[in-house]
Amino acid sequence: MNKRWTFLFVMAVIIALSIVTILNRPTEKDFEEWLQEEYMIDCNEDCSIIEMNSVSGDITEKIKYSDVRGTYSPGIFTLRISRQYKSLYDPLHTTHIDVIGFNGRFYPLHSDDKR
Repeated sequence: MNKRWTFLFVMAVIIALSIVTILNRPTEKDFEEWLQEEYMIDCNEDCSIIEMNSVSGDITEKIKYSDVRGTYSPGIFTLRISRQYKSLYDPLHTTHIDVIGFNGRFYPLHSDDKR
């Protein structure tokens, strides 16, 4: 009888943790807020256009980037977003953002600027 109760307890803990993780899966709105807080990037409602501050000496300018290609992969426990942006002012300048969201937080997998 003791093995049965142990098994039921372990299964209840696994199910409870799974439910909590599913309920805490980040959304696209959370992604927008994360971009603003972490990298000071403003984006429109679907993040197809982003604006970043570029500091060159004493001059700060906002640079707009347009979404060239990307993937959006929602899962049961995670949300993965990988997007490549091209500058509207300088088409040779691109930015790649690759993140995975898990349990209410985002973790960068790959992020770089190319010129």
